[in-house]
Amino acid sequence: MRVVAIGGGTGLPVVLTALRRHLASSDRITAVVTAADDGGSSGALRKEYGVIPPGDIRNCLLALARVAPEVSAALQYRFDGGDAQHPVGNLLLAALDMVATDGLTAIKLAAQLLGVNDLVLPSTTERVHLVAELADGRSVYGESSIPRSGAPIKRVRIDPATAVATPVVLEALREADALILGPGSLYTSLLATLVVPGVVEAVTSSSATRIFVSNAMTERGETDGYGIAEHLEALASHGLPLEKLHYVVTPTTPIPAKVLGRYLSEGAVPVDADFVPPSASPVTVRADLLELGPVVRHDPDKLGPVLCDLAARRVETRRALRMAARV
Repeated sequence: MRVVAIGGGTGLPVVLTALRRHLASSDRITAVVTAADDGGSSGALRKEYGVIPPGDIRNCLLALARVAPEVSAALQYRFDGGDAQHPVGNLLLAALDMVATDGLTAIKLAAQLLGVNDLVLPSTTERVHLVAELADGRSVYGESSIPRSGAPIKRVRIDPATAVATPVVLEALREADALILGPGSLYTSLLATLVVPGVVEAVTSSSATRIFVSNAMTERGETDGYGIAEHLEALASHGLPLEKLHYVVTPTTPIPAKVLGRYLSEGAVPVDADFVPPSASPVTVRADLLELGPVVRHDPDKLGPVLCDLAARRVETRRALRMAARV
């Protein structure tokens, strides 16, 4: 089975960990990450050296790595870089990007060092920025500036508009058996990847199972007041209509009041899961998916079996239909 997971931030590595633990070793995973990150260490390194933003790539590689825990911890260790603390993994990827023939070769070399047999790919190899058009008519330039804009986001786009998707990304989307979107920052991770010219078109035209994994909590400055319906409306306004999704996966895990109180103080609340699709597609799948702890996040060992079951279910259906057609 060939599975492609799309996004960035903290959500995508959780999905990759879930898939790698619960898929067969012969199944193949491709992670497609945003290339528009311009904050923190990634922003500082891309500004100074012109490299592909390494942060999301680092986290995805480590989620798929087959190395000792101490090696993973060392690559996450942060050194003081002045304005930004640089994880060792970011410095490694930046150095490889500067000495390799191109950015994709640099990522491939890092994957080999970490024993990664799957693919981690930037949505584009061009140097791009994310631009948000706000409900008050303003435009905000730069991924890290968007959550601080102070107004609802209407839509996002990539600058320059002439940027093109990485060809191997489009190939992976065409050949996928399952596509997984989310969880993660809706506008600055997931949609930042989908709006690269060619990506959302490849997603909607693919014959793969398309699965949207809902966030558990809203994100201040980005999805304030959003329920699942608003998340799906945002996808539709960027070219991925509701009927193109096969499954919407949403968590039902109770969140302790103490944890909710801390999130509320930071301007975040649970995503309203009261969503009823207007037609048979997509199917809503509700399940216990969250870790029990101080941070609200998906548990790879709860999420993995659900995703693998949904992906395999449609793969088997398509195989049965193909067999019937031959008869």
